[in-house]
Amino acid sequence: MKGFRLSRNPLRVIVNQKSSAAIRKHALMSLWQLIRLVDEDDDGLLSGSAYATAGVVDRLARTARPWSATLVRLGLTALARSRNGDGSWGNPHARDEYRVVPTLAVVCALRGLDAAVPAHHEWVGAAIRRGSRFLFADPEVFAPTRLPGLDAVEYTIPSLLDRLHDLTGTIADGFGPALQRARMLQQANAGRCADLRSRALAGDRAAWREFPLELLTAPPRGWAGLPVRNGAVSSSPVLTATVISAPGSEIPGAERYLRREALRHRGLWPVLAPTAELERATAAALFARIGLPLPPGLTASLCASLRLALDADPPVGVARPPGTDRTALADTDRAALAVFALNCWNDAADRRSPPDLPSTASTLATAHILEALTTVARSREIDRRRADFAVRALVETQEPDGHWADRRVASPYPPTAAATMALARAIESEFCAEALLAVSRSIAWLLAVQRPDGSWGIWHPTTEETACVVHALCTCVNPRAERVVAAALRRAHHFLAGSYDASETDAVRTPLWHYEDLGSPLRLERLATLTALLLSGAPVP
Repeated sequence: MKGFRLSRNPLRVIVNQKSSAAIRKHALMSLWQLIRLVDEDDDGLLSGSAYATAGVVDRLARTARPWSATLVRLGLTALARSRNGDGSWGNPHARDEYRVVPTLAVVCALRGLDAAVPAHHEWVGAAIRRGSRFLFADPEVFAPTRLPGLDAVEYTIPSLLDRLHDLTGTIADGFGPALQRARMLQQANAGRCADLRSRALAGDRAAWREFPLELLTAPPRGWAGLPVRNGAVSSSPVLTATVISAPGSEIPGAERYLRREALRHRGLWPVLAPTAELERATAAALFARIGLPLPPGLTASLCASLRLALDADPPVGVARPPGTDRTALADTDRAALAVFALNCWNDAADRRSPPDLPSTASTLATAHILEALTTVARSREIDRRRADFAVRALVETQEPDGHWADRRVASPYPPTAAATMALARAIESEFCAEALLAVSRSIAWLLAVQRPDGSWGIWHPTTEETACVVHALCTCVNPRAERVVAAALRRAHHFLAGSYDASETDAVRTPLWHYEDLGSPLRLERLATLTALLLSGAPVP
């Protein structure tokens, strides 16, 4: 593509017709406050989840602890407040199939509640009926081909359907045949799921590596071997509640952990917490990538945190219950982002080398590892081979129209932006005609699918997807040489200026990321949006 380049410092915050001083000032103040929170907070911030809240409420309702009833009431109140108009749970702005898992989890939890539920939660019966109507009005939605690619959905759905069947026998309100049809559609997954569940409950470590332990209604045998940090078992509120629901099991700090996470989200627990290491690594990589200088002291503080996490034995990462493949991928991604940021901010000769690509590497992980490899001198043959392998992997997985997909996110825009920026950096280090062609195709695709209002979005306009594309266009293309890019950025800036301060529940902030439920790393989404607002407001012809 004519005018292609990798911009070393594309962030130019200068007044023009499309970027007022007031917007810039507010965006910059918000940006500095946010990055300080990322640096100082040891928890991270992932959006609350009805799926996780249902699991915690279900376990704590069966826990004979003096403080559990308070948290159950808090969770039930949050579930009552977050129910959608059609009786479902989950983000109302996402596609209907993304609300199947959280709604099924909530219906199971409400049906399992004890008769001692307080009177002011009489809404429970009506909620079960309306939730069941949403789920089973069309049982074909449970066909594996129609379900979204959420984490471990092949185990979550059959486990919850079996639990609902066990709780109700023949479901009330005439949904019995629909429940049976749903279970039959999941029959291919149900057998393996039941086998893994029984093995995991018996303490089989091999089953632990594949089956989501949070789906167990009782602690697995030998649970003490699970990682525990500041009261959190495997960084999972649901698994933490499961473990402490067993008589005699004690985890120091578990009550404080569960209470803190609930209060941060007004009663809704996230699927994963804490996430501080991944949050810091991603934020640091973002600032290093766009060349934005941080306030004094913040760079050094972030670097110290990243080094501490990388040098820990074992490395401090995200220990997730759903299995080693997902855990390894999350930890590899975090490590690659951290290495990239440290190498960009460190002029020392002994730069770090990123981890190897896992066998389950995704587009995002491959792009981040390649990006980190571009910061390492290619004097070593092994680093050259690894970079060439990553470039080839990205080129070969690009779709014919120019975009990339990633199973960890519902939208093609974050992986496409990440792959484009990584390949652009690789080309600058060592020219590759195939990589240049891939970058040109991806930029052409991104420009072609921009919406009339200047945004990008897989379902509807969102600030996060628009921000990802703005980062790619500003980093990989010289707007002064490409007037079509300059025009696209002006339209994007107009959209972001009108929506960057939207509330968390607004449609433009719809969660995109695949956990066990659809979720959003809220601070990272805001950081991306604010920096994109400033990037797109830079003056171009």
